[in-house]
Amino acid sequence: MGTECTRIEIGQPAKDGGVPIRVTGELDYARADELRQALEVAVGKRTSIVRIDARGLRLLDSTALGVLLFFARELHDRGGYLELRYDTQALRRTLDVASLGKSLQLVDDTAGKPAQLR
Repeated sequence: MGTECTRIEIGQPAKDGGVPIRVTGELDYARADELRQALEVAVGKRTSIVRIDARGLRLLDSTALGVLLFFARELHDRGGYLELRYDTQALRRTLDVASLGKSLQLVDDTAGKPAQLR
């Protein structure tokens, strides 16, 4: 797949301690380990909130979904949550089929601009 255009960037924690991660391109089997490493770094900052800006994401496969679900559960056990901001109906359908709306806080942002990482 076109993983050469995929980027995963971790920002500085917000005032509430939430750690932003911006992903663009395709999160598939080839990038699942990179996603896992980014989430380990974010969760390793002892945060209970991770906010993923997926508004530049074109593909999210089952391997990446499994990584998100694992970290969503870990954050939930800390009293926190994993938020996923998306902007396409295709991504929303993928999340619905995987029933991740129950585990992640989903933010529909079809009109927004990508957040700035601090």
